[in-house]
Amino acid sequence: MNCATSLNPGNDMIFNRRTRRLYYEDFLLYKAPARVVRIEDDSIELDATVAYPEGGGQEADHGTIVLDDGTVLRFDDAKKLYLHPAGLAEFPGLQVGGVIKHVIVPEDRLLLRQASLGAPVVVQIDVERRARLALSHTASHLLYLGISQVRPEAIESTIGCHIRPHGARFDFAVENRFEADELARIELVANAYVQSNALVSVSAHAAEPDARLWHCDGRVIPCGGIHLTSAASIGPLQVRRRGLGRGKERISCEFPQAMPALDGYHAKRAEVAS
Repeated sequence: MNCATSLNPGNDMIFNRRTRRLYYEDFLLYKAPARVVRIEDDSIELDATVAYPEGGGQEADHGTIVLDDGTVLRFDDAKKLYLHPAGLAEFPGLQVGGVIKHVIVPEDRLLLRQASLGAPVVVQIDVERRARLALSHTASHLLYLGISQVRPEAIESTIGCHIRPHGARFDFAVENRFEADELARIELVANAYVQSNALVSVSAHAAEPDARLWHCDGRVIPCGGIHLTSAASIGPLQVRRRGLGRGKERISCEFPQAMPALDGYHAKRAEVAS
């Protein structure tokens, strides 16, 4: 049985709601006040969040939501719902807007009964996990730049990616396997960005804040993920290959000497506008 309740009943209101994405306003925010918008039997929706939801291959943030009575709800996933097409020619297929729900761990779901609509809460993410995901996502782009230089035709055949705290990978539909010398060259290109401490920035489209571009050394990649501002803390990348069957290749990277920086993460103390 679904025990969902909402401040905004009705399908029109559901599909027109939009969660304020505080991680785009300041990616170093780890904690912020918010208000409860919707409660379901396994999740909770807030009017704003610092938690990055699963998307673009990047795993979701984990964290806690503290109710006004001190009850702590742990979440181990965040998901996007009710998205709509951006309608931007330079971002074909991009879905934007919608809401973010925080999926509560099974052990804490009974505590959702103590939550109430409109009530103030504090949402907080696991800072170390976020820092590692930001590092891993940045590293994945450096890997991608290496692949684009060594095997440019593979880029158009990308069929998947996965960014996790300690590594990242891309899958390609290509007829010819990646050879050892190609992997070595890809690794060399990616590590050159790390060794030079290449600067990284992210910009938003003027008409749509969810449409975002990653910039590094004159290269631009559409990406809505969370990133570092420079590459040195990634440390040496190790590039590997795995065959996935006929016509499919997986190229992954790991960075065992990575030094994710936790300095700079801070809390938002001002009330979030509702």
